[in-house]
Amino acid sequence: MDIMTLGNKVRERRKELRLTQTELAEKTSLTQTYLSMLERGKFEPTAPTIVSLAVALDLSADELLGISSTKKAG
Repeated sequence: MDIMTLGNKVRERRKELRLTQTELAEKTSLTQTYLSMLERGKFEPTAPTIVSLAVALDLSADELLGISSTKKAG
């Protein structure tokens, strides 16, 4: 997956959940600065970061990566 596409997906889902970057940072133990740069395609996240983001955004990692479009049940 293109890192810009991943960043756009993170931003889109964060906004759907009405979370600020700061709130998402608190849920993921990432910094707001890192999230800002990730959303702008400046970083390629590690697998643990992708999992952390997926959990915080209530998505599967596959969905976050664009592999699946089915939202996580529950």
